[in-house]
Amino acid sequence: MAGPERIREFAAIAQLEAIFRGRSAFVELGIGDDAAVLKPRGRLVWTVDTAVEHVHFERRWLSLGDLGWRSFQAAASDVCAMAGQPLAALSSVIFPADFSAAQLKQLARGQRAAARALGCQIVGGNLARGAELSITTSVLGSAQRPLLRGGARSGDELWLLGDVGLAAAGLCLLQRGRSGSRSAQRALRAFRKPSAQLQAGLSLARRAHAAIDISDGLAGDAAHLADASNVRIVFDLAAVEAALSPALRAVAAELARPALDLALYGGEDYALLAAGPKRRRPSGARVIGSVEDGRGVWLSGSNGRTRAGAGFQHVSAGKIRRR
Repeated sequence: MAGPERIREFAAIAQLEAIFRGRSAFVELGIGDDAAVLKPRGRLVWTVDTAVEHVHFERRWLSLGDLGWRSFQAAASDVCAMAGQPLAALSSVIFPADFSAAQLKQLARGQRAAARALGCQIVGGNLARGAELSITTSVLGSAQRPLLRGGARSGDELWLLGDVGLAAAGLCLLQRGRSGSRSAQRALRAFRKPSAQLQAGLSLARRAHAAIDISDGLAGDAAHLADASNVRIVFDLAAVEAALSPALRAVAAELARPALDLALYGGEDYALLAAGPKRRRPSGARVIGSVEDGRGVWLSGSNGRTRAGAGFQHVSAGKIRRR
């Protein structure tokens, strides 16, 4: 019986060209030549992100379509956090010797679906054989005024746009081999198919002073924002609790984990954390804290203030885990 069809470079390139072909007002020449030709507007926002098997994901937990979607959305989230519109992307895939042409097609279709959901076109990339599967995605976006991490000011409100904690709950379910309830399915979907907050990011333009996407958990990414802005971030724990989704509360109870812990110290939700003045707060933003003079990230509750711990660790001895 014949085995799976091996990847042949020129055939694979032709297949990917057919999958990624599309039209965009920002792309003059897409995939198929030595390089793409773009005609962007505004200032350029450019990012790159790599997902490596056994470090950022395990294939037994994800379909290849999910992996294509997830890796693309994670990269595009950085552009969205800067109030940018993703325009075009490059994808580089390193695949192991046993990876088939059919598997590459499944992965590419997931990437295409994620790109189309954000109005972005994949315009090229590279294929290479290696020891393990990895996907590197570079996304080019456009922003009239890019929103940085370093602009938060004392007196700003702290805003949350999107849900946090569900992806971490989904990871816990997979690690424990559990699923079944409706809330568990929501959490698994949050881990497998997160969505970059494009419209939320655009809503922050000319409103927020600073923003960051939540890939390392609320506490971890707040620390990045606090360091870049040279300010103190204070989370109001009651407000954070009130902002958590019912699905997270339900699945946290199933896992016997505090929902607040999953939100603060989980990761890979790709919600947005922003700081800005009350008078400019966008609709849909939930106030979960404040910005003060000082340094670090603090948790304010009924028993006073405590210093926040570390966030999600993507790379740790080749395993996915949180500390």
